[in-house]
Amino acid sequence: MCSDTYKHAPIAIYDSGIGGLAIASVIKALLPQETIHYIGDTKNLPYGEKRSMALRGYIAQVINFCLSKDYKLLVMACNTATAAADRFLPSYLKAIGAEIDIINVIDPVITYINATNRYNQVGLIGTHYTVSNGIYAERLRTTGIRLTALATPLLVPMVEACFNGSKIDHLLLDHYLNQIAPPHLDALIPACTHYIFLEKALKSFVRAHYPKEIEIIDVAKLTALAVKKFLTAHNLLNTTERTPLDRFMATALTPSFKNASKKLFGQTPIEINLVNDTQSIDRVCCDRSIV
Repeated sequence: MCSDTYKHAPIAIYDSGIGGLAIASVIKALLPQETIHYIGDTKNLPYGEKRSMALRGYIAQVINFCLSKDYKLLVMACNTATAAADRFLPSYLKAIGAEIDIINVIDPVITYINATNRYNQVGLIGTHYTVSNGIYAERLRTTGIRLTALATPLLVPMVEACFNGSKIDHLLLDHYLNQIAPPHLDALIPACTHYIFLEKALKSFVRAHYPKEIEIIDVAKLTALAVKKFLTAHNLLNTTERTPLDRFMATALTPSFKNASKKLFGQTPIEINLVNDTQSIDRVCCDRSIV
């Protein structure tokens, strides 16, 4: 698995829409020789309002697609998908007899918070699913950190609209942040990769409303560093001098995805079809331990 050929294999990056493109851009800046294959499941956007069974079906489709392409790593650049896959995906991979290395966007954040060891209270904004799933609270339970989480579902379509010529709705953003950012908050987690595009607006709000500095956790940077650490540890860094042939794919070519791909990477995306694996999903989901 550490042959030169496998080193040159692409990295797959998966999100429900354009949010993961922010992750992809930072990975590309850090590791310019790596080939990126981006998969946006825009046909099923938004993930955050879906039920677990539906999300597991979407995740399985993407996993099977990635397995057919023999990627050296999959970056799950979606908090909602990561939360839905947490207990389901190991069982699913076992059921189909497959393996794939995966880095998600939640574990690097938890690792950073634990290593930093200076936070007493952390805020979180994310989709309904991510917040109600409780994956962050579960991961932080033993740290003594107080987590305040708020579902902010309207920010996802707002960010998508920004790539179609609309502007950030600061009234909407302020409405949410006024509920989540008390003066004693130490850090804020943008727990949806769409929200990474709101970094400047988030920092501006904090500076304008609170005398205390509140750290906006840099999810994209932490994820990119985790990718580099993994590739280095497994001797999978691409050392070729050839120009990478990146590819951007979506299950529906929405205007926002086309515009974002063009703006961030100068690429025109292609549309792909993903195949259902209903039988394996149903078999795995009969296991009550993953419900």
